[in-house]
Amino acid sequence: MQLSDREIQNTLDLLKKSEKMGGEAEPAKFSDEEIEDIQQVVKQIDTMPEIRKDRVEKVKKALESSSYNVTGDEVAKKLIGRIFSDKLD
Repeated sequence: MQLSDREIQNTLDLLKKSEKMGGEAEPAKFSDEEIEDIQQVVKQIDTMPEIRKDRVEKVKKALESSSYNVTGDEVAKKLIGRIFSDKLD
């Protein structure tokens, strides 16, 4: 799973909010329409292939042409974000 910078920031914000509240954050309340929308998105995600071939090809070509450059900061952000995200599950 890939996490965007926005997802990582949202996770960090949620953790900070939870800590300030002295524990677990209150569960979100959704309307029936929102729940149906979420269920539709989950179904779409479930039908997506585990490996996104288009992205794999893009990275493969970048690696072959030596144009794939990722900084240590980018890697660290993703690793830390993944750790925080996993703790929320």
